Amino acid sequence: MGMIRFIPVTEINDPLTLSIGLSGGSGTGKTYTALLMARGIAEVVTGKAGAPIGYVDTENRRALHYKSAFPEMMHFDFTAVDDKGNVVGFGPERWIEVIDAAEAAGLPVLILDSFSHAWEGVGGVLDLHATTLDRLTRGDDSKKDARSQLAWAEVKPRYRRLIDRIVRAKTNIIICTRAKPVMQDFKTKQNARNTKTRRADVPWDPASDGDLMFEMTTMVILDPSAPGCPVHRIKVADQFKALLDPRRPMGAETGRAMAEWAKGQGDAQEQKKVLDEARDQARQGRAAMRKWWGENPQKATIAKTILTELQDMADEADRDAQASNDDPFADLPPADQDNTGDSMTPEQRAEYEAAIANMRESA
Repeated sequence: MGMIRFIPVTEINDPLTLSIGLSGGSGTGKTYTALLMARGIAEVVTGKAGAPIGYVDTENRRALHYKSAFPEMMHFDFTAVDDKGNVVGFGPERWIEVIDAAEAAGLPVLILDSFSHAWEGVGGVLDLHATTLDRLTRGDDSKKDARSQLAWAEVKPRYRRLIDRIVRAKTNIIICTRAKPVMQDFKTKQNARNTKTRRADVPWDPASDGDLMFEMTTMVILDPSAPGCPVHRIKVADQFKALLDPRRPMGAETGRAMAEWAKGQGDAQEQKKVLDEARDQARQGRAAMRKWWGENPQKATIAKTILTELQDMADEADRDAQASNDDPFADLPPADQDNTGDSMTPEQRAEYEAAIANMRESA
């Protein structure tokens, strides 16, 4: 058995790497937002402006529309066809090669746009599953339901290796994926059908696997109503909630702040403490929350990023307090009546009434 050594965290000074997921429909600003955030990340990592940004483009070189605004972009045209005209697709192994090449080139940040091709493109996971299923059933459609899981058993490990490669990358990665509208229930205004990649209150379904979404450092879904804004925060830790404000577009400063956090120099942890403090106040009810809010305007600005959560917590605290103040013996007959068939001595009656009084005082 090999030597296993646990290392004191004080000896670990390597910066963390970020994996940021941006999903959204057409017109939500994914590409431009990714480039802006990458610029901020690259500047912090390298310590200089104009640091290179790696860009993997599956969208018919769409990123080149921004080449004049981002001359630092290092572009790779990632197609489903090789130089000889052979269809090679977007299989997991090709994406791993791309990440390997980015690390070898020393790129501080890499954008994968659109990573949806790894899931639903030619040679992507869904295509691989369909091809594998055809091979296992030899074209007999009656056997497909029974052997679908066998096909997934062959394909999913390849995809999991890709996800693991992303998580363990030594460069920062921004992953852009497409999102499609989800059918809504007109009565509840919630999604008509939920899956593991859907949240009931988010009307978008990312074209990716749920495993990928929740492996990200941060995952947000953009909305056409507010291009570039993290309107739907699918996975956002407390230390980033003040930074990823649904009302403000993300940009280079967002990337810088996240990269500073990854280096251990950012103030994200302090912001998390503010959110924890706000939650503590909310647990005491609306009156305590209102007082804290008025006395701490700077902290309140940060706390606005979880305002709905705080309001719900304060309301619940007030309801709990009201319930605890209810007299549990309110429905019992008055002390001078005895409908239980029991009789009390004067001493017992006095003891009983004293107990009731004590309970009311302590409630």
